[in-house]
Amino acid sequence: MRKVSLHVETLACEADEEYVVEEILAQDGVLAAEVDLEREQIEVAYDEQVTNRASVEQFLRFFGLVPKVARS
Repeated sequence: MRKVSLHVETLACEADEEYVVEEILAQDGVLAAEVDLEREQIEVAYDEQVTNRASVEQFLRFFGLVPKVARS
């Protein structure tokens, strides 16, 4: 299992959060997803034998989100 934290500026409200989490969890290989609206971050855990970081980022872009490496 791998985890990736991404900064996503365009994620703005709880409705967005619920929708994105629901959709990303439906993707093959995604094990968990958590959104922090205050920090504008999404953390995704995935099975690296099924999917990869590039696929996770591509999926987020499909929803109009622009993932970047999370700020510390």
